[in-house]
Amino acid sequence: MRFSKPAIFIAIILCAIGIRIWAFHSIDSFLPVEGLYVDEVTYSMSPFTTGVKGFSRPPGMFMFTMLLHLLDSIIYSRIIISLLSLLPALALYLAFGKRAGTWVYLCILGLIISPFMILFGFQLLPAVPAASLIAFSLLALKNEKTAAAGFLAGIAILFRAELLLVPFILLAFSFRYHLRKWLLFTSFAAIAVLPVIILNLSAGAGPVIASNGGENLWLGTDWTLLTTPPGTEFEELVSTGSSRSGGDTVFMERAITSISRSPLEWLSMGGRKLLGFFTLPGPGRNFETGWLLQKTWLIILLPFTLLAMSAGIAGVFIRDRSFWRCVATAFICSGMATAFIFFPSARFRCVILPAFWFLSASVIPKWKTMRRAIIPAVTITIISLLVTYHGMERSGLTSILAAEYLLDSGRLNESADYLTDAEERGYSGADLFNLRGALVSLSGNPAEGLLEFEKALGIAPESPTLWKNYSVSLWVNARYEDSIEAARRAVDLNPLLREQLRPILEHAVNL
Repeated sequence: MRFSKPAIFIAIILCAIGIRIWAFHSIDSFLPVEGLYVDEVTYSMSPFTTGVKGFSRPPGMFMFTMLLHLLDSIIYSRIIISLLSLLPALALYLAFGKRAGTWVYLCILGLIISPFMILFGFQLLPAVPAASLIAFSLLALKNEKTAAAGFLAGIAILFRAELLLVPFILLAFSFRYHLRKWLLFTSFAAIAVLPVIILNLSAGAGPVIASNGGENLWLGTDWTLLTTPPGTEFEELVSTGSSRSGGDTVFMERAITSISRSPLEWLSMGGRKLLGFFTLPGPGRNFETGWLLQKTWLIILLPFTLLAMSAGIAGVFIRDRSFWRCVATAFICSGMATAFIFFPSARFRCVILPAFWFLSASVIPKWKTMRRAIIPAVTITIISLLVTYHGMERSGLTSILAAEYLLDSGRLNESADYLTDAEERGYSGADLFNLRGALVSLSGNPAEGLLEFEKALGIAPESPTLWKNYSVSLWVNARYEDSIEAARRAVDLNPLLREQLRPILEHAVNL
């Protein structure tokens, strides 16, 4: 009995939706899905940050969030992003669906049930929207619609600014045979990108998509920065102190200083970060990607990603000078360059995953062509199993994020359970003591809470948030003079805290 191509594709879609529903309920046990976490706030709430000129983050996710009213309901928004994660497979089907054969359907299935597409499809982050735009850009190129492909790629850049490397990398691949197409592709990408660059120029931020590029470049120069998750310890590290430079400028200066101090060490670190790009499941930094994949059982789908990367690399070397293949290769190289210059992240790789699958689908599944994928597959497997990447996320981070959300929501008992889990899984750091200090204080034991804040300050003594919390705790414990001094210390470190601490500071004036 033969099935029609649309029927097979619909069956694959239904299978993928079923896996997403199951994973959605599963992940809620480890990270409550109704709350926003870390980068989700900074990407979806606003592209602007106080003290930073222009866009602090690429504005694509913010505009997408506003257009679809995603913040009206966090669960609704996660469902929308999850459905969006199906679109790259649709683009792959439209691009190669005319070719009959099991291989094409395997590629479509592999992309639609990619553990990264599923996991990052639950997050209000730019990864999945950018991946969808890249997939349809490649589809447009397959149909010889270069201008449309360039414009879609330009919109993708507004979600993930590192994709700005693509036109420059693409020139090296297309200079000899496709220069006119490169000019057309790049020109229409610029139509989407230039308005943002002009706005940043007029604001004094420079010719950039977002001002966090300097900070990310600086993060990629030091393992300590990469292994410190967002929170009070990281706040201390990124403090601008008494620097005369403001916003992104100070981080760019730090990055240039760090690189120029030891360029060979920076190149060596870049090589190790590049290896991190090829590890599976890969680092998460702000998100325990590997741990969550294991807990939700999505880890069993990881061989599909290995297949995509190895067959995709083999597809790069096929003797085919098609422009779409050049663009797909440029997308992959941009991901590698991002890992080398900035830092690797599983969600960064998720962005360019459709490019791997498009190249994989173009490979004819015969021994003569598929044997080229053996060496990449073996190499990636060895890297994943034997190479240790120094910038992995801190164990227990997921539980810390969940505990913080539950604490803010007033669910103290549940927050305490997550803090205990974080500690049992080996999490150590100022954020653990900071959250516990707030938790026990709210639970009616302010004296014990004060001790926890002191432990946190012992780890991150220059964190303005910790000094603010310590000041409030001292006040609750009737140590008013000490509280005033702590409030002044917090404001010295971060003047933006003055308003929050005004009641304590005004009391000092009235003494």
